[in-house]
Amino acid sequence: MKPRNKSNMKKMASMADIDEVMWDCGLECLHPGGLEKTDEMVLRCGINEDKNVLDVGAGKGVTPCYLAEKYKCKVVGIDHSEKMLEGAMKRAREKGLEDKVSFRKADIYDLLFNDESFDIVIAECATTMLDMEKAFPEMFRVLRHGGVIGDLEMTWRKEPTEKILEEVKELWGDYDTKMFKEWKTFLERMGFTDVIVVDFSQTIADMDTMMKKMLGFSGMLKMTFKLMLNSPLRRAMKEYGRFFKKYQEYIGYAYFVGRKP
Repeated sequence: MKPRNKSNMKKMASMADIDEVMWDCGLECLHPGGLEKTDEMVLRCGINEDKNVLDVGAGKGVTPCYLAEKYKCKVVGIDHSEKMLEGAMKRAREKGLEDKVSFRKADIYDLLFNDESFDIVIAECATTMLDMEKAFPEMFRVLRHGGVIGDLEMTWRKEPTEKILEEVKELWGDYDTKMFKEWKTFLERMGFTDVIVVDFSQTIADMDTMMKKMLGFSGMLKMTFKLMLNSPLRRAMKEYGRFFKKYQEYIGYAYFVGRKP
């Protein structure tokens, strides 16, 4: 493979840019398995109407509103994007969930919550873009004793080569993930116990169909129009698609659940 021009790569849209466009076009779940996997994870976390939940990287508030509506629990969603948070608050208002759901702009490395504020902390496709050595101690801190963390992320199914890691660095900057066993070891090192890892990599094959179904005709048309007008975004989508296809045997998805003693 010919080396790609790094100056051109820098002009591509970021993962956050792509996520925002997808949200805007109507894609409400950005991971394989959809909300079904979110449900599996939060049920393993013991969610019910008595739980206080923190959602890290809440985006436009789909998961917080979904959880509050279905399980009647209270949810606080945090994100660094003011635009995303505006959309999240609008969603909560439209669904009449303002008494159950709130959103705040927050620094994951210095959370504005007191120790032991939440029964459950969840994250979806968020922690792999963070400095995990700084983020997880904060999530641990705000969990009550006996509280549970649930994190759903892209993983490595097998050890990536240096070449693959270099390409990841070019495409996604500070993105970092682990193999299944490494995730378990990492969470235990962060202080969590009873850690389980649930691999659902087989759902990746259905991701394209799920996205098209969720977007519908109007959403697909809107996405096509946005890509036509935005060459960095179009180039990024093409590169990401190429990467996933080329290294599909390496890429997996899983969620991890652990308890604070």
